[in-house]
Amino acid sequence: MATTRILIAEDNDLVCITLEEQLKGLGYEVIGIARSGNEAVSLTARLSPDLVIMDIRMPEMDGTEAATQIRNQCPTPIIMLTSYADKETIRKAEVAGALGYLVKPVTENDLPPAINIALARFKELQALRNEVAELQDSLETRKLVERAKGIIMQRTGLNERDAYDRLRQSARDKRRKMKQIAQSIIDTEEILGL
Repeated sequence: MATTRILIAEDNDLVCITLEEQLKGLGYEVIGIARSGNEAVSLTARLSPDLVIMDIRMPEMDGTEAATQIRNQCPTPIIMLTSYADKETIRKAEVAGALGYLVKPVTENDLPPAINIALARFKELQALRNEVAELQDSLETRKLVERAKGIIMQRTGLNERDAYDRLRQSARDKRRKMKQIAQSIIDTEEILGL
């Protein structure tokens, strides 16, 4: 199994060094250290870590804003690291999409469960996002095929089954997806305006 590659985003040198030593001691690979929120976003995009451990209070851009940008630009599981355990700070971390929350000082025993849970939750979220995207594509395809089938039926007088078969056969013959053929038929109909 591959080693988990982690980016640390922490501006406090002592915390950073300690965290890096703990992670390496546990067998994780620290692939980079960001000293600001902007650098965390940049390094995440460039290095593609498996996980980011990020301080909430960072220079230039706070950790929650950096986490939001990372989530939107290059989705990566994030564990927020902070000295604060108040409700408002925790809520900010939730809204930013953090999948874990560690309160300083962090011990070596705190890290593996937080990392494992964050990675597992991220994997589940990615699977759900993929499933939603596939369902949306399937629904869009169905709508396009139904519309194209209606156009074929109107133009040729074929029944629904035969119109569908013609659409499917055209997709096979042209080695294209039915969605593409259906869209072409719809586009042609709109251009002709008939």
